[in-house]
Amino acid sequence: MAYDVLAESLRLIMSGLPDGPVRLSRRRRFAPVAVDVDGDVAATRFLRRGVGCYWDETHLLVLDNHGAWRTLGGGGSSDGEDPTAGQFERARDDLAPYQVALNGSAGVVHDADPLLPWGTRWVHGSAVLVGHGVAELHVNGRHLPVPYHGHLVVVWSSRRPPTITAHDGTGRTVATATVSPTE
Repeated sequence: MAYDVLAESLRLIMSGLPDGPVRLSRRRRFAPVAVDVDGDVAATRFLRRGVGCYWDETHLLVLDNHGAWRTLGGGGSSDGEDPTAGQFERARDDLAPYQVALNGSAGVVHDADPLLPWGTRWVHGSAVLVGHGVAELHVNGRHLPVPYHGHLVVVWSSRRPPTITAHDGTGRTVATATVSPTE
């Protein structure tokens, strides 16, 4: 069962993540798990229950010339198990407390951009999983609080991938990682 990617992504961009745990069922076929907005680009991440599997999907969005968000594309992967909130949360149990795991990235070409000589630009998004000791990620001046499950998404549109700095609950820097657009 599909969901309206644009409508649900807009809800996530405007309202943020829900406080409760991720729950998928026969009635609740998808759940938002992460969001990041960097100026005129955004990435949203959802779990979606499929037939005999679940999908971990990331969607990339851009603001158009009229100030409205539109989807550019995205990607996802599936797993043969139906996730419960517990299984999704336990994904980071094998990580060291301050570890930052970059789980690949996706990129799509944005429509013609008059500010660039070649007329287009890339929008990238990367899934991130952090250990239990990480409370917040800093990415290019943005502060991304870590949700209770440790899964995040990072978006950027520059040619150079961002450096992610992980901080513990006291604000101390505990790890640094650079996203690779080819992961």
